[in-house]
Parts: sequence; structure tokens; C-alpha cells
Amino acid sequence: MEKQFVTKEKRREWLRRYVPAEVLATTTALAAAWAVYAHTHSYAAATAAGWVAEGIGFYGYFITLELVTNYARYREYPWFKRLSMIIATASTNLLVEFLPAELLDSFLIRPFLMFWVPQHIHPYPVGFLVGKFAADIIFYGMAIIGLETRKRFLHH
Repeated sequence: MEKQFVTKEKRREWLRRYVPAEVLATTTALAAAWAVYAHTHSYAAATAAGWVAEGIGFYGYFITLELVTNYARYREYPWFKRLSMIIATASTNLLVEFLPAELLDSFLIRPFLMFWVPQHIHPYPVGFLVGKFAADIIFYGMAIIGLETRKRFLHH
């Protein structure tokens, strides 16, 4: 029997971590992009609205998750020290996990795909989602590398 590169447990861990954020991000992105496109008929304006709304939904989820997790971890410390530890730990964790993926994704891959694909796949919401999910595949590959790096080196 051939050894698997990625175990079922790892895949489940990644799905549990990323699926709730992705559902929230997709919902906010599609709603914003569709609303803006319906009013402007501008692919560029709809792309921008979807991009911003997706980021708010996605990172809003992870920021909340990190703050709650770290609040519980540091609850025995005095309030001011606890607050600084929560913010420092959450920020470091999120930067290591997402910064490399986010830079490439936000400024190159996602805007291109969310602009280009809807021009070729209709109706607009379907093309937008195809472009978004294509970008997601690349993003999550990089984010998983960041998550595993974070777990190996930061121990947070």
C-alpha cells in the first residue's frame, strides 16, 4: 500500500478550519458583487465590491476566532497584559498563516480571475463564483503551508 502524502486527518483539520470562513466569505462576496453589478453593470466595480466584502467576511471570521481562542488561553493574566498578549499572539498567528498567500492572491490572482472569468462564463454570478473558486484553490494551498509553518514554529 502506498503512503499518502496528506492524511485524512489533515484534510479534515483543514476543512474544519477553513470551510466556515469560506462560506461566510463567499456569501458576502457574492452578495456585494451581485448588488454592485446589478446597479452599475460594471465588472470592475463588482469585482472590487466582491473582493472587499470577501475579505471582511473571511478575516472577520479568523480575527474573531483568534481573539476568542487567545482570550481563553491568557485569561489568568491581568487585563492589560492579557489584552497585549491576545493581540500579539493573534496577529503573529494570522500573519504567518495568511500574509504570503494574501499578497499574491489579493493583488494578482483573485482580481484577475474575478474580472476575467465572468466575461466568459454567464450569467454573471456563475462566472464570478467560478473565478472566485479558482482563486481559492491557489490561496488555500498557500494558506495551508502557512498554517503548518505556524503550527511547527510558533506553537500558538
